[in-house]
Amino acid sequence: MNKNTEYILEVARCGGITKAAKNLYITPSALSKFILAKEKELNVCLFAREGKKFVLTYAGKRYVEMLEKLNSYQMEINNEMQHLASMYMGRLRIGFQMSLASVFIDQILPDFQKLYPSMQIMLEEGSSNELFKLLSTYQLDVVISLTKETNPDFGYLDIKEGNIVLVVPKNDDLIREAENKKGFSYPWIDITKCKSKKCVLLSPGQEFRKLTDQVYNKLDIILNQNIQVKRTKSALLCVSNNMGITINCDLFVKFHNFEDKVNLLSFGDEQIKNKLSLVYQNNSMLFKEITALSEICKNYF
Repeated sequence: MNKNTEYILEVARCGGITKAAKNLYITPSALSKFILAKEKELNVCLFAREGKKFVLTYAGKRYVEMLEKLNSYQMEINNEMQHLASMYMGRLRIGFQMSLASVFIDQILPDFQKLYPSMQIMLEEGSSNELFKLLSTYQLDVVISLTKETNPDFGYLDIKEGNIVLVVPKNDDLIREAENKKGFSYPWIDITKCKSKKCVLLSPGQEFRKLTDQVYNKLDIILNQNIQVKRTKSALLCVSNNMGITINCDLFVKFHNFEDKVNLLSFGDEQIKNKLSLVYQNNSMLFKEITALSEICKNYF
């Protein structure tokens, strides 16, 4: 964003000169002179002065709208050029959920590098929300993540389907109360029986934390939080050491080799499914490489 555009938008956002000047690290007098000069150049009044307030006129609103569109187009151009640069430079930018880090780096990436030894690989770890934002702005070429919903702007190569489960310590009393139920992959438990159980929770904003909050809020159960962690593997370690229960995906339990250290229980009115997928921008010029990565993931999982 050039300074001329930035100055106008910041004054419009702040509704005044003083705060805008502070945010822009210039003096109020310099910013005021710039606004006057721009209005003279355009031969319209962009702001109506109401005391210390700067309120956009109709012309000002239209000008700001066009500036915002211009910025959006410029960002789209820059992102597209970065995307094309990735192709020409032999670069693949891969994002993956933090829970997949050890599996991806230890097992999948070495096989991919055997196919494309000269390709530069850039890795980004994060939550699924963070990764999809980067993908939508062309800052990543492909994301490996659990998915529930699809976006028409993205293409999907499914790797494996998983089940959302309640993960409990090996000898927890919930295991004895669980029952086999048609349509569920694991012994089923009435989630209301978990009221008194301590919970191991992922950080706010992460998908499994959102899901846990939704499950408990729906039943009007107050979460008995014991420990909060950032990574699934840490949550599973806590559960395996009898520090509480957690909600996660059975795929992640298998990825981290916790199948013999914890027990998995189904819950709810129906089995909740998730898919592990490779997600990419439609019409990606790196589709051949992304497809090859998908096949390696399928072979591993």
